[in-house]
Amino acid sequence: MSFKQLVENNISSKPLVFKFRTKHAELSITQNANRLELHAHSNALHSVINLKAPQKLALKNLEFLAGILLFLPEPENILLLGTGGGSLVHFLRFHYPKARIIAVDLDAELLEIMHQKMQLPKASQYLTYVIDDADLYLRHCTQRFDLILVDIFEGTQSPGWLLELQSMQRLYSLLSNRGAVAYNLLIDSDHAFKQFSRGLRQAFNSQTLILPVEGFDNTIAYALRYQPAERDMTWYRQQASILGESHEIDYMAVLSAIYDSNPTGSGLI
Repeated sequence: MSFKQLVENNISSKPLVFKFRTKHAELSITQNANRLELHAHSNALHSVINLKAPQKLALKNLEFLAGILLFLPEPENILLLGTGGGSLVHFLRFHYPKARIIAVDLDAELLEIMHQKMQLPKASQYLTYVIDDADLYLRHCTQRFDLILVDIFEGTQSPGWLLELQSMQRLYSLLSNRGAVAYNLLIDSDHAFKQFSRGLRQAFNSQTLILPVEGFDNTIAYALRYQPAERDMTWYRQQASILGESHEIDYMAVLSAIYDSNPTGSGLI
């Protein structure tokens, strides 16, 4: 019986583990009841899919990444850099079914396995997969996006090119006049992090926020191409309540982290 059939039939009470290697990565998928987990060779958890509700983000760092939606009108054109196990693809397709999404990933073998094992949505008129190096894709892309989500890693760190000012300026140029970018980052060097923060504020005219994710090594960064209307905390709390109910995300926790980590007047707040 195939791995997929075992998942569907749920005939084993023990977790099912499927290990595989692609040209770019060594990974494993663990299935326990209705939960699928994608792990790196180091056992780092990359993605979680709830088979009964695949659109629900199960990892806190991705919930914080989605916090950028508190600051945006509903996006119509979305670029996702890094597909992984497909958590963000599921989330975006469910909540923004008419948005045109381009998902870029270097690993064609991984995408095929994710389609087979992790229920990664198939390509459609609203969802396009591009097999390419994200850096090269950005260098040649001419399309504009309302939302860019950056969720790519080299091993256990964000790639060096992503932290360079030129890369930030390139992302800025690909945003629509109402667009924003959100980064999911892993940076273990204080110097590199401070350099990234300064570069992001320079590239985006200080329309930025940076917040840590409690319990994770990840740091989330938001950057807007435009200056949003001035809002007070009451407005954002109302927005968090409305979106939180729809997205099943605790946006109040995201807001709390934003206000704790960013002095009022220093960026978007």
